[in-house]
Amino acid sequence: MKILRFLFEKQGQISTRKQLIEGVWLHPRAVETRTVDVHIGRLRKAFAGLRNLRIRTIYGAGYALDTTMTSACRSL
Repeated sequence: MKILRFLFEKQGQISTRKQLIEGVWLHPRAVETRTVDVHIGRLRKAFAGLRNLRIRTIYGAGYALDTTMTSACRSL
């Protein structure tokens, strides 16, 4: 959920894998960029039934949360 909260706080912006690692994990040097991809995939799977929850992959840049998410994430 920390990743989702991070993306929500940066809503409308692209967050690189490095930014996600530094903003979410306590020991960022121990985390590889592929770890971010795995966690994003798990979030997508967990929220698959919600149409207004969408994490976009921006090829070569990172991830972004769609701006239609505002009401769905207020409680996070």
